[in-house]
Amino acid sequence: MFEFIPSTPGDRDHIQQLAELGLKHEYFDLAIRLGEEARDGATKDDPKNAPGTLDYFTRVRTLREALRTQERWRRYDPKQAPLIVNRDKTIAVGVLLGDARTGVPGSPQPRSHRPAGVAKEALVARNQDLTLFPLPEEPTEADEVNLGEDEYAQLATWYLLTYRYVARKQGFVEVRSELSLPSKVGTQGKIDSWSRRILFPAIRIKKTFDYPVAGPDFDVAVEEW
Repeated sequence: MFEFIPSTPGDRDHIQQLAELGLKHEYFDLAIRLGEEARDGATKDDPKNAPGTLDYFTRVRTLREALRTQERWRRYDPKQAPLIVNRDKTIAVGVLLGDARTGVPGSPQPRSHRPAGVAKEALVARNQDLTLFPLPEEPTEADEVNLGEDEYAQLATWYLLTYRYVARKQGFVEVRSELSLPSKVGTQGKIDSWSRRILFPAIRIKKTFDYPVAGPDFDVAVEEW
């Protein structure tokens, strides 16, 4: 069981920065909160990474549905990398897990939790040099977008980057997040450089942990996906 604690106010600078991109913070806030709620759908019979997987699926679905229905953005899935693209085909947004530096200003900058993979590496390369690595066209539906090379050349891909901190003894979870524009994939294959970062207020959630404390036969990861 859990209950949400209001987000820390912050300086509200993120509101203006998002507005410049045609976005609202409420879309990201909702995706994070519903993702956290979705974790409770996992049972002890599921794989250990089930809570995180449900969280990720819910964040992607919620963010894409909100932007598609409220802002008329369209789905885009290059090489099965789920994105949502604005009407001008200049901005795409995806969902990505970051490390403990996520949502924290200054240097060092956060890194993606996992290696980027071929699709994300291509998107990051496109952010650096808009003439590189066009992704192949794929069949689309009415509410999806299929970008040709000329259109794709104008697309900058941002990510909702999140880090989930579990304070078991204190009885809460804190999710730090930002919307950031990646600029480089490091030597380990992880995104580790961002040309622009829009930091969001942290979301703190009261939670009752109904499973045993981690021990030699029970491994509970701070972040499961």
